[in-house]
Amino acid sequence: MRTAYHSDMPRKKTISLSAVVRYLLYISPFVFPLYLIKFQVYGIPFTVLEVFIYVLFALWLFGLVFRKFPFNWKDPLYYYWLAVFALFLGSTIGILTAPHYIDLPSGEILDSQKTALGVWKGWVVAPMLYFAVLTQSFKLADEVKKLSHLFIYSGGLIGLIAYGMVVFGYGLTYDFRLSGFYESANYLSLYLVPPLLLSIYFFFKRSHLSKMQIYLNLASLLVMAHALYFTQSYAAIIGVFGSIILYVLYLMLKKSVQIRKIIFGLFVLAITFSVIILTQINTPKFQQFLDWENRSSTSVRLEIYEVAWSLINEEPLTGIGPGLFQAEYQTRGRENLGRIPMEWNIPHPHNIFFAFWLNAGLLGLLSLFAFLILSHFRFTYPLLALWGIVIHGFFDTPFWKNDLSMIFWLVLGSIVILQMHETPKKRKKPIRKMLTPKVSHRVRG
Repeated sequence: MRTAYHSDMPRKKTISLSAVVRYLLYISPFVFPLYLIKFQVYGIPFTVLEVFIYVLFALWLFGLVFRKFPFNWKDPLYYYWLAVFALFLGSTIGILTAPHYIDLPSGEILDSQKTALGVWKGWVVAPMLYFAVLTQSFKLADEVKKLSHLFIYSGGLIGLIAYGMVVFGYGLTYDFRLSGFYESANYLSLYLVPPLLLSIYFFFKRSHLSKMQIYLNLASLLVMAHALYFTQSYAAIIGVFGSIILYVLYLMLKKSVQIRKIIFGLFVLAITFSVIILTQINTPKFQQFLDWENRSSTSVRLEIYEVAWSLINEEPLTGIGPGLFQAEYQTRGRENLGRIPMEWNIPHPHNIFFAFWLNAGLLGLLSLFAFLILSHFRFTYPLLALWGIVIHGFFDTPFWKNDLSMIFWLVLGSIVILQMHETPKKRKKPIRKMLTPKVSHRVRG
C-alpha cells in the first residue's frame, strides 16, 4: 500500500518573480522622494530612486526573457508608446544639439552636455522604464486602485514629515511657507496635488472601500489638504479646484448624479474657495500675487515666460536641451528681455508646455499633447490627478524633476491600464443604429 507523503506534509510557499515585481510597484510611491539621496559609482551620479527603478526593470526583463512574462501590446498601449518614443527622441536630440559648454555670468563654465545627459538619465529614461514595467505588470482595476491608495498614503506621509520638521525648527522657507525636506514650497505642492485629488475622489466613492482604507484615506486627505494650504502655492490650489470643477462638469454631462447634488457640490466648492481667498487676501504673498509692476512672483513669472518664448523662437525644433533652462536664462535672459532680470536663479520655465518644448523640442511638446489626447479616449478616475498636474502646470513645472516625472508616469500608466483592462459600462446604442428601422429577415412564403 502506497503512502501519500505529500498529502500530510505542508507545502512550502514560494514567491513568484511576478509577485516580487508587483510588490516593488506597490511600494514605489514611497521611494519617489529618495531621489534626494545621491551617490556616485566610478564618477557617474546616481540616486536611490534610479537604482530602485533599474532593479525593478531588470527583474521584469529577466522574467520576460527567461520566465516568459507575457508582453502586452494591447490597444491603445502602442499609441502611447509612439508618444513615449517621440519624447525620448526629442530629449535625446536636445542633448546632441546643446552646446558643449556654457559660460555662466558667475565665471563658472558649465559642462552643459553632461548636465543634460544627467537630466535625460534621471528625469526621462528611468521614469520611462518604470512606465513600461507598470503597464506590463498590472492587468486588474483592483491593482490600480491599490497602487492609487498607496500613492495617497505616501502623500499623507510626506505631509506628516513636513509638519514634524517644523516642530524641530526645519521645513519652512524664508517667507514661512511649508516646504518639508524639499528646497522649495512649490516642490512640495507639486507632489501633493495628484494624490490629494485621488483621495478626494475615493472619499466620495468610499462605499467601495474597506473601513481601514476609508480611515487612512480620510487622514491622508486632511493632512495633504492642510499641508498644501500652508505651502501657499496658489497655482496648486487652482490646480485642485480646476480639476474638481472639470470632474463636476463631466458628471453633469454624463447625467449620472442628481442635479441637486451637483449644485450642492458647486456651492461647497465656492464657499471653500472663498474662505481660502479671505484668509489670504491680506497676506504679503497675496498682495505680491496681484502686483504686476513691481518685483513680485507674478512680475517675475511674466519675465520667465518672455525669456522662455524667446528661447523657443530661437530653437523651435530642438529646444535648448534637457535641464539647461537655468543656465540659458542666466546667460541670455538680459539680452532677450532688454534689461536685467529681477531673478537670476530660475531652474524651470514655470509652464509645463514651455518646459516640454524647451527640454525636448517640438517632438517633446507633441508627445505631451498626444498623452493628453489619448488619456481622454475614455474616462478613468486617475484623470483627476492628470487634470490637476496640467492645470497646475500652467503656472509651474510638473514632470521635469525626478519624483514629479515618476508621478506623471504613475498617473498616466494607471490610466493606460484601466483603458486596457477595466470593463467599461455598457454603452447605449449609437443614434444612427437607434434611428435605423428594424428589418424582418423572415422568408415570405
